Amino acid sequence: MANFISFPSAEELNRRLAQRIVAALQQGIAEKGQASLVVSGGKTPLGLFKLLSQQPLDWARVTVTLADERWINADDPSSNERLVRENLLCGAAAAANFVPLKNASATPFDGVEDVEQAIDAIAKPFDAVILGMGDDGHTASLFPGATNLSAALDMSSHRLVFGMTPLTAPLDRLTLTLPALLNARQIFLHLVGENKRTVYQQAQSGDDVQEMPVRAVLHQTKASVDVFWSA
Repeated sequence: MANFISFPSAEELNRRLAQRIVAALQQGIAEKGQASLVVSGGKTPLGLFKLLSQQPLDWARVTVTLADERWINADDPSSNERLVRENLLCGAAAAANFVPLKNASATPFDGVEDVEQAIDAIAKPFDAVILGMGDDGHTASLFPGATNLSAALDMSSHRLVFGMTPLTAPLDRLTLTLPALLNARQIFLHLVGENKRTVYQQAQSGDDVQEMPVRAVLHQTKASVDVFWSA
């Protein structure tokens, strides 16, 4: 069951979450000689990314990848890769190794095999995974109603990524699967705003993962989940 932690401001949340992430990455480096971080896009983590980019960490030993990506060019304003490169992989964190999800394939369904190999090469379990949540209860690009949702949630699939066509958002995507996301030492669900708290409470109160896929993360016992929320 997820551990819900509330903060008086987004600034305090970002500060505390950055501390937790850095500690997780430092532990990974100390124990394995390397660490891995999975991040999500959107506006919510921008302040967190800027804080992280300034942290005095051995970033050259850190590999960063994405929980999901829209199938668009990396210079597109809607690209998660662009957002991460401009806001996280700068300053001290510019030394980190980045594994993108978008490649030259025409569609995410065509590009799955190459991305699967790239993600498979990252040392696991991931030391930290940062997820967001949409108003429809999606997380990463695990969208309710999507054709590949059941397959992407299947813990016995041994698959790391799937192409996804959302019903509630534009553009085809590539997403890490549920088993890939849960192969983590620590998952952080990063939420800001009263509406997100309401959606989170709705997710917690039900068990239909097809209706709200974030429930598959919240209601499992394989990986530790901390929910960081501020108004």
